[in-house]
Amino acid sequence: MSREDVLKRIREAEAERKRTEESALAEKEKLLQEARTEARNILEDAARNSDAAAAETMKAEAKRIAEERKVRVQSGEGDIARIREGGNARLASAVDKLMKEFIKQASG
Repeated sequence: MSREDVLKRIREAEAERKRTEESALAEKEKLLQEARTEARNILEDAARNSDAAAAETMKAEAKRIAEERKVRVQSGEGDIARIREGGNARLASAVDKLMKEFIKQASG
């Protein structure tokens, strides 16, 4: 094999290596871009899922709070009614005592 043939084969091998390297770099970039896209999609899905879960939790908590509030309001209304009844009973007793005292002082 002549020196020119050897040099030609070396240049061809170098050109093939360069094409292979460029192809590998292009494939690497393509794979990285696909991975970035997939990662972004995964993050967006996770964000949507966490937003939905948070909304569901807030809805459940709002319902629980509303139910607890209803129970407390009903309990408070019952307490108010009992206090009012006790006050009315004492008021009637106080009025009765005042009337007796007034009548006693007016007649004597």
